[in-house]
Amino acid sequence: MLFPLLSVHHNPPTSTTPRPNLNSTRDSQPIFHLLERHKCSFLRDFQQIHAQMIVTGYIHHSPSLAKLIAHSLSGDSTGLAFATMVFNHTKRPNILIWNSIFRGYVNHNLPQKALLGYMEMLQGSAAPPDRFTFPSLLKGCAKSLAFNEGKALHCQIVKLDLDSDIYIATTLITMYAACGDPFSAGVVFENMSQRNQVVWTSMIGGYVKNHYPKEALFLFSEMEEEGQEPDEVTMVSLLSACADLRDVEYGKKLHSRIEESGMKVCVVLGTALIDMYAKCGDFDSARKVFDALPNRNVFAWSAMISGYARNNQSSQALRLFKQMVTQANQKTNEITILAVLSACTQLGDLNLGRWVHAYVVGAQLNYSTSLQNSLIDMYAKCGRIDVAQRIFDGMVERNVVSWNTMISALALHGLGDQALALFALMQVTGFTPDDITFIGVLSACSHAGLIQEGNHHFQNMKIQYGIVPKLEHYGCMVDLLGRAGLLAKAESFIKEMPMKANGAVWGALLSGCRVFNNVEIGERAANHLLELEPENDGVYVILSNIFARQKKWEDVSKLRGLMHERGIQKTPGCSSIVVDGIAHEFLVRDHSHPETENIYLMLDQVTQKLKQVGYVPETSEVLLNVDEDKKEDLVLQHSEKLAISFGLLKTKPSAEILIIKNLRICLDCHSAMKLISKVYQREITVRDRSRFHHFKNGTCSCRDYW
Repeated sequence: MLFPLLSVHHNPPTSTTPRPNLNSTRDSQPIFHLLERHKCSFLRDFQQIHAQMIVTGYIHHSPSLAKLIAHSLSGDSTGLAFATMVFNHTKRPNILIWNSIFRGYVNHNLPQKALLGYMEMLQGSAAPPDRFTFPSLLKGCAKSLAFNEGKALHCQIVKLDLDSDIYIATTLITMYAACGDPFSAGVVFENMSQRNQVVWTSMIGGYVKNHYPKEALFLFSEMEEEGQEPDEVTMVSLLSACADLRDVEYGKKLHSRIEESGMKVCVVLGTALIDMYAKCGDFDSARKVFDALPNRNVFAWSAMISGYARNNQSSQALRLFKQMVTQANQKTNEITILAVLSACTQLGDLNLGRWVHAYVVGAQLNYSTSLQNSLIDMYAKCGRIDVAQRIFDGMVERNVVSWNTMISALALHGLGDQALALFALMQVTGFTPDDITFIGVLSACSHAGLIQEGNHHFQNMKIQYGIVPKLEHYGCMVDLLGRAGLLAKAESFIKEMPMKANGAVWGALLSGCRVFNNVEIGERAANHLLELEPENDGVYVILSNIFARQKKWEDVSKLRGLMHERGIQKTPGCSSIVVDGIAHEFLVRDHSHPETENIYLMLDQVTQKLKQVGYVPETSEVLLNVDEDKKEDLVLQHSEKLAISFGLLKTKPSAEILIIKNLRICLDCHSAMKLISKVYQREITVRDRSRFHHFKNGTCSCRDYW
């Protein structure tokens, strides 16, 4: 028991019971001393004090009653229930008591109850609001994004001539910023006669949260002119603005200022620095800040890992994640896991992706819809569309992103019919497709050669759902027609588009021309594409390929000269394979790997076995006018063949092999992979730039349509 009960009667006070002096000073009130000198933490403590107030008459002393309500509201939900009970039994609460209950409701994340209470107070007209009423209510509006209610409160503040109060004005700025209207916040800010550091910080933070980084940095320059020094919170907002703008130079200036001012780089400020440098691509500086942080929390780790993952430095992201959970024994959160899954997806590291999945389950992390969506994407892009489907089927709650991810995954694997069936189920289930959904649907039709279905869905997105097609949708349709060989129709489709075609649209047509060796349309598409993207090496390569197939070596030579003149380098084909958690990358004719000698011996063995079963190298895509033996030698050393040789050399005979290529797989490698899968009895998956190819028993899932 916190303190003994006073020896008093439990009957209501009689006329002989002395009434307390309710007008006496604060220091003379025993209830204040009980509440402030003793740390009440249990409901029984407040009940005892409440009982004493009743029997002594202090229940009628508004400051004491307000103090009791405020203290009980600072506890858990039982304190909230008790405070509400006391308040409901108060016949005529004054503004001090109302303000206490408003503040308590907001602090307990019940802002709507506070706003409803305020309406009740106004209707009763017993207690007019004062300058202490509005800050809590405005905070409640900010928490619940009650924009209209916040504006109504602002009107009442002006009517009561309280808008000059600096505390009220600051919470108005916070409310408007939280509700997505930083410009109204700016009006309040400009009308303030005096501004302290908190006001400047709130306004700068409001701009940053609403994605107006330039305005935030401009306001900071005004803040400096006013002689106000930024604090840690301001610096965090400013660094976030630099991150959004990818302005590393300004970010470095802020970093220098932090160091010069002697401001301690705590974990919050350190995390902001890491995030800024990582988003600006300066990983050396980001890592220096990270390594220098004495006490890293999960947010600091996540910022560094996410930075690596966002910038395609997947190996570094995964290496740091392993250090986080093994050496540092640091718990993860959803942000960390999402970044790590993204890195697994980029590398195609299925085994690590499985380990992360098991870690999530074992650590009992929040198995949210977003996390499950990322797992679907990871498994699909690591070649296991079956596992992705199982996760999707087992989801208790799905959102539109869930459906979009699964539809796109099926499309990427060439399972057009299944993707369209899932799209139909999505609509039956009550989900409304969006523009992203139709990109997946049209892509599924394109990869599967479903021309009629593609046309139907393209028209239907406008008619049934009112979705205006974007360039991405037109690009899918051009790709659909181009893959099917309807090149003239695809070109006409581009001309009839309501907007100017971009590089992706013309690129889709050019790719179709390469497949079907259409020089005339291919040259026109290439010219359009070079006007838009004069440094796009892929345009020169594809057009050279078309000319080479037609044996137009003079035109090939001219294109090569043009590339040399413009300083354009061809992007080399690169294939990667993950073995025992380590990613191995190979380029064309690569001899940089430590086991190069064994890899090429294995490649020779594979080539001999394939030739024994009828393999003849396909050299039509070689862009050099050399003899046939030289062409064969070139295609036999393509990056994916080196990767598959390494995979056969280093994995168990029954293991599946996943190879990721940065470009489209060529005809020869595609034919070779089919034969390797049959000769070596291996399941091989190749993820190239546009889709998946699953090779098994001499066939490919794309049915040679890619």
